[in-house]
Amino acid sequence: MNRLSNAWRLAKASWQVLSQDRELVLVPVVAAVGAVLAFAVVASPGALIGGGDESSGSWALWLFGLLALLAATWVFAVGQATVVAGAGQRMEGGNPTIGTAFAQARNRLGRIFEWAVLATVVAVVLDFLEERLGIAGRIVAWLGGAAFSILSFLALPVIVFEDVGAIEAFKRSARLLKSTWGEQVAFSFGMGLLGFLVALPAILVGGLLLATGVVVLQAVGVVVALVWIGLVAATVSALSAVFKTALYRYAVGDPVDPAFSPADLSGAFRRR
Repeated sequence: MNRLSNAWRLAKASWQVLSQDRELVLVPVVAAVGAVLAFAVVASPGALIGGGDESSGSWALWLFGLLALLAATWVFAVGQATVVAGAGQRMEGGNPTIGTAFAQARNRLGRIFEWAVLATVVAVVLDFLEERLGIAGRIVAWLGGAAFSILSFLALPVIVFEDVGAIEAFKRSARLLKSTWGEQVAFSFGMGLLGFLVALPAILVGGLLLATGVVVLQAVGVVVALVWIGLVAATVSALSAVFKTALYRYAVGDPVDPAFSPADLSGAFRRR
């Protein structure tokens, strides 16, 4: 309960920082749309080949699906890195814009691509284990996914601010973390729960309108629900990026926005 309470305070602090540059909330929206488009464009050749030639269809679907996942992961990671850069500029005393934040992230496009490759490979390997090993595979995949997510918690801030490769960023992130990972898990759980609660009214309203059976109302319900859920997801993503930035800066001894209490941050990281 103390960790969840800590997560809630950190979420509020993240919002205080983000509210000074609310336009950064648009970045995850654009990144999500871009990721979907990138996936669709890159995966299309595989679908066309698979539909026309059964002998080559399987490998084509797999190959282009893998490349599409990589492209989508890269685009979304660039969006996260942009918010991280903007939050870092704010905590340095600057007045960031989407342009200045993206300019800093753009300087790390190659490094972020490396990170996208690593994240994609991990996801594919875990998915393979899950499919091949049955129940044991599901357990291994869940534990592996959770461990990778936690240990790589600071990877993007490390890449943005230290300009290192994906493997070194992962190692650096893991070194900055203590062996007790409860704070990161609690924050992620708390943000997920908060996002669900905020999105719940849209889900309920959309469900009620769908239940009317009236086509116009159903269409309105779907659009409203999707837009609202998208905005909530974008805000949660932006808050998470701000949170990671603050924790990274605290971990390496850089100044953090006054909204974040040192007492709340000290439990998660050690200084180098």
